[in-house]
Amino acid sequence: MSEDFSIYFFDPENDQIVKRPLEEMVKILLPSQIDISFQLESLKAQAVIIRTNLIRNSLKLGGKGCEKYKNVDLCKSDHCHDFYSLEELKNIWKEDFNMNIEKVEKAVKETEGDILTIEGKPIMALYHNTCGGSTENSENIIKNKVVYLRKVLCDYCIDSPNWEESKEYFIEEIEKKLNIKFSKDDLFKKGEISGYIDDIVRDEDNRVRKIKIGGKEFTGNEIMELLDLNSNRFYICPVSIKFVTRGSGKGLGYCQYGGNEMARRGHTYKEILDYYYTGVKVERCLLPSIKKPLMGKVILIDPGHGGEDFGYIGNNGLKEKDIVLSLSKAIKSELEKLGTRVYLTRNKDENILLNKRTKMADSIRPDFFISFHMDFFANSNNKGCKAYYFKGDKESKKLSYKILEEMEKNVGIGNKGVRKGNFYLLKNSKVSSLIVELGYLSNVEEERNFSDKKFIKELSEAVKKGILQYFEY
Repeated sequence: MSEDFSIYFFDPENDQIVKRPLEEMVKILLPSQIDISFQLESLKAQAVIIRTNLIRNSLKLGGKGCEKYKNVDLCKSDHCHDFYSLEELKNIWKEDFNMNIEKVEKAVKETEGDILTIEGKPIMALYHNTCGGSTENSENIIKNKVVYLRKVLCDYCIDSPNWEESKEYFIEEIEKKLNIKFSKDDLFKKGEISGYIDDIVRDEDNRVRKIKIGGKEFTGNEIMELLDLNSNRFYICPVSIKFVTRGSGKGLGYCQYGGNEMARRGHTYKEILDYYYTGVKVERCLLPSIKKPLMGKVILIDPGHGGEDFGYIGNNGLKEKDIVLSLSKAIKSELEKLGTRVYLTRNKDENILLNKRTKMADSIRPDFFISFHMDFFANSNNKGCKAYYFKGDKESKKLSYKILEEMEKNVGIGNKGVRKGNFYLLKNSKVSSLIVELGYLSNVEEERNFSDKKFIKELSEAVKKGILQYFEY
């Protein structure tokens, strides 16, 4: 867990950007997101949820940040997360302040670094107060099917004060709030309320001959007498409507009252989270630091060709497959020193089919899939590097520029620019992908350079710098 990693939030009241270490930010948010009187294990579950969402949303880690204020991860308002200051908590908690602060610190400390992941990525950790008997499937709320936000049955929250509530509105209020107008035409044709008032029978003059109320049948005359009405020609028109709700919130993800009851029954925070989020893992997050600025990043490197597929061959016999494998291994070593998790599609001289390479990318889900190749143009002095990205992939385009710029600046390879490409690897991969053509094996000078181990080392450092530049370190 990195102590260097911080969260930036905008405070509209004081018109300033505030920087706080990640774990301190979790402590700040926890009291405003869950009832502090809850069991410790349920508070720990909420702390993991908060940390997960902060990591997922962090601009520095490729998240969206706050969409209202620029260059911050969140804002201190209802738009993102409003939360209490220490002074406000002192006024709220009074004599329980020290006890509650200790509880918050314990919940955060005992889950330090833990986040919810699926396939190594932080999830969208949604939560609510009370599910009312079952949580929801994501597609019923946010229109997208999310594999970890699936419906689970839950009677743990049955004792929640929000298990069942009611709210009554006058007809005029409903019309105003919903911007509608109830029809007042032909009221004698209306009035049945299923289960309460049913089977109204009228004669040709609209007098009630029979009516069923609460399952019991009456004549219109009986109702007139029993309810002291002026006539048996009556209709039923509601003055107000009562809405009775079960639960509180939209029902996605963690049910806080359910989790609290699970904690009371002896379940750990990991067991609670595993119950409400389908198929996730609680894992320690790896975050960038000064020494490991690319911690948490995942790169898949593809040394092109291999095995019986030599690729291009230079005038002096240097093979493309050998150059790109040697460089890929060197780049892997450089990036791993910075904390990057690096995969190679091949780490020896073998031929891997293109569809297997793209399947590997789709399975690993790296931040980038980078394929290295050489170019060749017979009987020419062509030299220099270029890169390709698939149309619409803005991030790969941006990374391509960074890598080529560093290659030109650090090892003197001419920059021939970044272009759109329609290659198999680009159009069939579901992740951000780019192809870098390092130089021309048909050029004697460039072939000589690529046969030099020192040059390959310097080139690998240049690619590393390009990746660092992209991630703005």
